[in-house]
Amino acid sequence: MMRKLKINDITMYYEVHGEGEPIVLVSGFGADHTIWYEVVDRLKNTYQVILLDNRGIGQTDVPAGAYSIEQMANDVIALCTHIGIRQAHFIGNSMGGYIVQMLAYQYPERVKSVVISNSATTAQYCFNLYLAAQLELIKANAPLISLIKVSCSWIFSYQFLSQPGVLDKLIQQNLENPYPLGVTGYEGQYAALKQFDSREWVEKINVPTMIIGADQDLIFNEKSTQSLANLIPGATYFCFANCGHLPFIEYPEKFVNLIQEYI
Repeated sequence: MMRKLKINDITMYYEVHGEGEPIVLVSGFGADHTIWYEVVDRLKNTYQVILLDNRGIGQTDVPAGAYSIEQMANDVIALCTHIGIRQAHFIGNSMGGYIVQMLAYQYPERVKSVVISNSATTAQYCFNLYLAAQLELIKANAPLISLIKVSCSWIFSYQFLSQPGVLDKLIQQNLENPYPLGVTGYEGQYAALKQFDSREWVEKINVPTMIIGADQDLIFNEKSTQSLANLIPGATYFCFANCGHLPFIEYPEKFVNLIQEYI
């Protein structure tokens, strides 16, 4: 089921797949709901899987100005309320992990569990530098295929990218995306990412929590994901070996098995 719904000040695109306990998948910076397609078919036979496009990306509205993680978390909760979901498991990757942290902190009564994949309490300098430079290149009309290659080199492990045909497939998927990230959405989401820092309150999260890291993640390294797990009382931690920033793409079956064992 694919629909659009008026949420707060935007119209949000979402999809619902399968039946059962609800799982809400929250994407990271510059990623729409399609980033989760490798795991949806593996989850929908057991769970009701809710996908969404955050504000600024995909088929959801792209308002001008800076966004905040709190604002984007409120969007997710408003969507759940509108479609009748009182409690759910929330899985967020990267900036989606920021959003899920905020959900767990501000709306614990709505959360059965959270899985925070490849995220941290705040973004480190090098990643902010990369995003600022990427925005400059976009505004300078750098070739899209070059921007895609640079992004892939940050996001994926060398084992994954070196497999025959993988890089070509990733490039083609991005070139064919009918709803690419534009400058307005980039700037809005980047503002949210830059401003986020959960170190003052993350220890107050009191819902079942799993933290996932990866040993080749250049964006949020293993030390930062392990540190996040250490800060949240009772959090479970798992680190993918030989894996970059998106384990649900590099190891979808293992990722789903891990989720099912946890929740």
